[in-house]
Amino acid sequence: MNYRIGSSASSSHHRSWAVHSESGSNSHAFQGRWSALPASPLPIPNTPLLHPVSLPHPNAASHQSPMSYQHSSTSHSSFIVLHSLLSYGPNLRFNITRDLAHVQLRPGCPPNTLQELAVQPPVSRMIITVPELPAWMIEVVNPRGVTVNDVLAKICETLNRSVAPHEMQRSSRAVNAAIDSFRARSRADPCEHAQGVKRVDFLGPKVFFAGLARTRDGSDSWEIHFSQSV
Repeated sequence: MNYRIGSSASSSHHRSWAVHSESGSNSHAFQGRWSALPASPLPIPNTPLLHPVSLPHPNAASHQSPMSYQHSSTSHSSFIVLHSLLSYGPNLRFNITRDLAHVQLRPGCPPNTLQELAVQPPVSRMIITVPELPAWMIEVVNPRGVTVNDVLAKICETLNRSVAPHEMQRSSRAVNAAIDSFRARSRADPCEHAQGVKRVDFLGPKVFFAGLARTRDGSDSWEIHFSQSV
């Protein structure tokens, strides 16, 4: 059951952006830049200084160009690096209210970069939390290794679900703000209006993906951040 409210007669305009789409296989080529999160700690006096090292592709010997990794240590002594397209910063333009076909990559970034692994070492499952919406966790699963595309697609799918009546049991201020966002988003699209208020409407104007960051609780989960623009 969807939560619906009265329609609005006004219209809105959607900006058109250059897009990249990728329908190929889940190639795990490592050709993009990667960044480690969180930042490496300061060196301890009287200890050798460690530098980034180059590692070959772990799954195939045919990848001739090893890439540079920045290692970061978490509280549970594991190392992990996040693909630069998913790290905090203007690495891609992704309005989560729109389909993935409208994702705009940074200049010089080929579309097949979306099929690269989301983290290194590869993982088959990623848990992403939304600080503004703690009740709605995002779980990304791919037995062959979670890719950048997997992450973006699951974010879009999870946050564009219609809100059930019991999920509207929030503060009146939050609900009213979500209804205002819903009206602004759907006023020119009868199909969108028919689907009612969605989870994304609780983010207000912050509908652009701004990157992932490791949670500070020592777990393997990530926090997602949004902004009003890129």
